Parts: sequence; structure tokens; C-alpha cells
Amino acid sequence: MKKVILILMGILFLGMCVNAQSKKVVYVIPETAKIFYNGAEVGNGSYTVKFGRHDDFVMLKFEAPGYITKSVKLFKNNPKKTVSYELFVDEAERNSIGAGEGMDLANKYFTVTCKKGMSEEVVWKRLMNIAVSNFENVEVRDKAAGWIRSAWIKSSFLYQTVRTRLEIQLQFTGEEELAYKVKLSSEIADKDCGTSDQCFVKYDRVLKKYEQVISELQTSLGSNF
Repeated sequence: MKKVILILMGILFLGMCVNAQSKKVVYVIPETAKIFYNGAEVGNGSYTVKFGRHDDFVMLKFEAPGYITKSVKLFKNNPKKTVSYELFVDEAERNSIGAGEGMDLANKYFTVTCKKGMSEEVVWKRLMNIAVSNFENVEVRDKAAGWIRSAWIKSSFLYQTVRTRLEIQLQFTGEEELAYKVKLSSEIADKDCGTSDQCFVKYDRVLKKYEQVISELQTSLGSNF
């Protein structure tokens, strides 16, 4: 009889352990962070994950404005009943400007139309001055083709790297006025990945320190765009 009781107690204890493992409470800092469970939004700040019988893990994603989005695997066999995650401040976002803040120029060509009467020689010198003063290393400077392209300039933050490049091309308008296509290319990479080309993806924001390139184009060329 005692043996049967011990077996039943063991089964009950094992069942309690399994049941405890099938639920875990997740907390996220900041508390306003959205929590996504297997792709679906399920709450803010905290959430109780319930594992299915055949689930070894679930995918969680956390995101909040001004913070770097985080994706994790939460395993069922994790011994902790509560698990906490903290999002890192998105320094790249705080040091850049995007479409919602009046700067929708990242990775897009826009046209610079020079003031009438300016010679191509004068315009070229001013464009080169803007490129060199802001990007230092110019990879392409083809005066005959009216083409300027800078090297990538990397800006390092705690968890991310942003790289920016300027490209200017003569635009043939068929009119007497000079016009150029200009693009500020912007890409971002996680520090964990590194700084090789495959780590970078397009970033729809421009670092604030390159805002002056736009104003310099306007001031130096008397341009409209």
C-alpha cells in the first residue's frame, strides 16, 4: 500500500513539475513594450506564455518606440518560472531623422536644380567641396560624366553601426539650366553581426549630422528641389 502511495505521489509531483514548466511569465523593460507571441501581438510589458504539449520553444518579439527590437526563443525546459528581458535604447534612431520628422530622403534620388547662369565649372567645384568636406574620401570624381560618389562613412553606436554615402549625378534635362540627381544612401547593421557588407540593410533614416548636406546644396547652388 505504501509503495502505491509513493508511486502516486511521484506521478503527482511529476505532473506538477510538467505543468509548471508549461507556463512562464515574461516581463519586458520598458513596460510599454509590445509583446509578440509566435507572430501575434499579445500584450505590453508582461505576458504568461503557455506552452503546447508538443512545443519545445516559442518565438517572442518585443518592440517599443526608441528601443531596438528584440527577438528571442523561449524554451519550455527553461528552469525559471519568470523570465525578464530589457530592450536597449536605439541610439541610431535618436541620432537620425526620418520621414515622420521631415526628412524622407534616405536611399532616394532627389533633383537639385542649380541657379540660372551658374557655369558647370563653378557648380562642379562647389559639389566637390560639399562631398569632400562631409565625406572626406571620394571614390568617384568623374567631371566629364558629372558623377561624384563618396566612400561609405561608418558611424558607430553601442549596439549598431550606420553607414552613409553621398552620390551625385548630372541629370540631362534638355534645358539650359543645370540639374543633378543626389542620393544619401543609409544602411544599418547590428554590432553582433559585424561590419561586412552582408550585415548591412537599408535604413530609412539619415543621421542628423548629414542634414547639413541638404542645406549646403541649397545655399551653395541656389537650388530648388
